[in-house]
Amino acid sequence: MTDDLIGKTIGGYEVLRLLGQGGMARVYLARQQSMNRYVALKMLPKQYMNDDTYLQRFEREINIVSQLEHRNIIPVYDYGQYADVPYIVMRYMPAGSVDDLLQNGALSLDKTLNIVAQIAPALDYAHSRDVLHRDLKPGNVLLDDNDGAFITDFGIARVTNTGISAITTQGVVGTPSYMSPEQAQGKKLDGRSDVYSLGVMLFEMATGKRPFESDTPYSIAVMQVTTPPPLPRSYNPELPSSVESVILRALRKNPDDRYQTALSLSEALKMAIERPETGHDTEPSMKKPSVSPQPAPMQPLIVQPAPIPAPISPPGIQPVIQPNNSAAYSTSGQSSIAPMPAYRPGIRSRLKSKRASNPLQGILMGGLVGCGLLMVMIVAGLVVAGAAGLLPFGDENTPIAPTRTLETIPNETPAADISPTLNVSVTNTLSPLDATSEAARQALFDRITRTAAVLPTDIPPPTSDNYPTPFPLPQNNALIPELQSAQGTLLFAARRADSFEILTLTLPSLTETQLTSNESDDSYPLAAPNGQWIAFQSDRDGDFDIYVMDTTGGQVRKLTENSYIDRLAAWSPDSEWIVFSSDVRQDGNFDIFRVRRDGSQLEAIYSSSERKSHARYSPDGRYLVFTAGSPNNASTWEIIKLDLVTGERIQMTNNTRRDASPLFNADGSQILFITMLNDNDNAIAIMNADGTDARILYNSPGSDWAANFSPDGRYIVFSSNPDGIIDQLFLMLADGTGVQQITTEEGAYPSWLAGS
Repeated sequence: MTDDLIGKTIGGYEVLRLLGQGGMARVYLARQQSMNRYVALKMLPKQYMNDDTYLQRFEREINIVSQLEHRNIIPVYDYGQYADVPYIVMRYMPAGSVDDLLQNGALSLDKTLNIVAQIAPALDYAHSRDVLHRDLKPGNVLLDDNDGAFITDFGIARVTNTGISAITTQGVVGTPSYMSPEQAQGKKLDGRSDVYSLGVMLFEMATGKRPFESDTPYSIAVMQVTTPPPLPRSYNPELPSSVESVILRALRKNPDDRYQTALSLSEALKMAIERPETGHDTEPSMKKPSVSPQPAPMQPLIVQPAPIPAPISPPGIQPVIQPNNSAAYSTSGQSSIAPMPAYRPGIRSRLKSKRASNPLQGILMGGLVGCGLLMVMIVAGLVVAGAAGLLPFGDENTPIAPTRTLETIPNETPAADISPTLNVSVTNTLSPLDATSEAARQALFDRITRTAAVLPTDIPPPTSDNYPTPFPLPQNNALIPELQSAQGTLLFAARRADSFEILTLTLPSLTETQLTSNESDDSYPLAAPNGQWIAFQSDRDGDFDIYVMDTTGGQVRKLTENSYIDRLAAWSPDSEWIVFSSDVRQDGNFDIFRVRRDGSQLEAIYSSSERKSHARYSPDGRYLVFTAGSPNNASTWEIIKLDLVTGERIQMTNNTRRDASPLFNADGSQILFITMLNDNDNAIAIMNADGTDARILYNSPGSDWAANFSPDGRYIVFSSNPDGIIDQLFLMLADGTGVQQITTEEGAYPSWLAGS
């Protein structure tokens, strides 16, 4: 598009060409005719002429910079108006900005120090004049031909001795990627906020990457407050540890823990570069990860669906089919429905008993030494109880008990003895929050709007007419008439041999295909909306991490790597992100994270002093709905909806029962969830997306859980244990009628494979 200002003369300045444009101005290269020199002409675009906010910012920059005379602050030569449009005339910087340099990756340490050493005194000078920049970033540091660095763009600066900003803009202003935690929270600022921004710049110059990146400004601001920065050397292994220590101190969440002036940061950086042997670790509690090559990008999916065999009579296990996948992790086989086997403990029982194996050994030894036969009898009683199947399958939100829990660290190692560092794709590291960061996080979330939709204290339970007695079982691998139009493939987990595996069940033929086969427990699978990938949790390395594979069971990739529990993976609507819960602090209060399906860009989404689980996106990606409450009191568990755009936290249920496992239907108008009617009876409930019209949809003699809609919304698949022991899969119409049991061997946590 042609710029009508080029070639014109404005107040004695001949406009030559456009240099660039930002959020509030266009900058031109111009020639000052009276002095025959090049200058930068900054003009407010015409479309902002009626916007008081932009006019105030423009005038503010003139007023502030005209009072700041420092060799490393861009000087203003002149200002005026052209056709009622204000302009500023500044010194021209021919070498561009630091942001331009970063387009080629990280800078050398000498180059980085040269830039920091020049702009740090300029920042302190501005602070001494009661001016905070509030938008320091690489794009606002310009360069001349002699390696000079100059700060520019004081359009949103704050004059601290005025008490308040003269800008009328509501809310927080600035660039989230470089914003200090206190600025993101709208707190009172001082010069240390700009020091933090300089620390972010230093991180980027040293590594070529920003410490916090995400899709939305809001989520980046939350990360500035809640998430410890990654270790710079995980991005740049050649970086001296002394320089890394300087960067990490500059990025402390608490201003009191940072460098108190920009110059002190600059001097520390100079010392760290010139005399690295004198440096010390400013983050002794953070575990330094070993540097490993970045995993290769995930290969494009090549789907090779296994053929569906004709029904077999009599039913029996079929030969194993080997798809083109990872032999180490996946083996596929097909079978029709087999007769119900003898009882075997369910997923929850097995996972608990596996976690408790070594602790029981320790208790046994202690009992032999300290308490003799009595302790031996107690331990033997526990073992017998587990073997007898007294540990129920339960749903994925079974509350955490202090002494026996799914979320127990392997070998029951006390949390205090473990350095809880979350490694993602080997090179990304997340550490637990320290006391200061925890306080900052809580301050941020205390500002989130909290509303509650009141659910009646007692939802009337359904009568026995709501379910058939007994349940109809598959006859000749056929569905009952009400369900015969159900199509597609179900994804679920079940015990096969001595471990839990991931399987599919094809409708309406009820043909099973086993996708995984190993000695570990693979569970809670969920398919991506594009129908190409499956996310699941597995304890293949001794504790549960998040994995992804293709729909044939191949291309297995481990996404998280740590010493604590990651669980219950779910997909974003675009199939690019996986959201999950992680016990990063090992206190049972799981926080919600997300990571890209290739294992990159780990991000904290939501953290609070609650246990949070089973997060699911709304179809439009704007909301997350999840379970939150006390880790040891399931009666406090409620359904929460979080607006990812505004930060509004909406409590959808409000009662003394356990409400859990929420998910949206296909159009986002309803939320399906599980509610506990008594100690052993979960029922399937539904409500509108705004929390109204909450009601029981279905309740059986067993414990009903893990309900999921079909893609077309006509059916619901769920797990239940009508015999009180083994979970099976059930299918019903979306109105809660026409219920049929569709497995007889075992089945849990079912969902539809999209596009099937």
